[in-house]
Amino acid sequence: MTGLIHQLESFGCADGPGSRFIVFFAGCHMRCKFCHNPDTWDFGCGTPMEEETILEIVRSNPLCRGVTFSGGEPLLQMDFLIELFKKALTLVKENGNNPKYIHISASNGILNYEPLDFTNMIRPGI
Repeated sequence: MTGLIHQLESFGCADGPGSRFIVFFAGCHMRCKFCHNPDTWDFGCGTPMEEETILEIVRSNPLCRGVTFSGGEPLLQMDFLIELFKKALTLVKENGNNPKYIHISASNGILNYEPLDFTNMIRPGI
């Protein structure tokens, strides 16, 4: 599956606990006044990327202790986000890291993997 990615950051310290790999999704319609990433608003700024390509980059980073999905608005690419999230969770568990270190930074706050059950996720219009 392919998503539009604005940027990948291999070592972030401000977008969650510990050293983090950050996936900045392209596109957001919110236009929040104090947005930290207004350069990610335009969907045209995104590069199409497969989830496996992103995860290979994460795997190759020995400093990565967590993954954050930010943007833009990651929830606008819900199907891609879910697939990437599931695979990132598996990757982090396989590496013996704390799966609580996977976050989705969305317009309404931060979602940890624990309260989410993707098998029963309800999406608008479905």
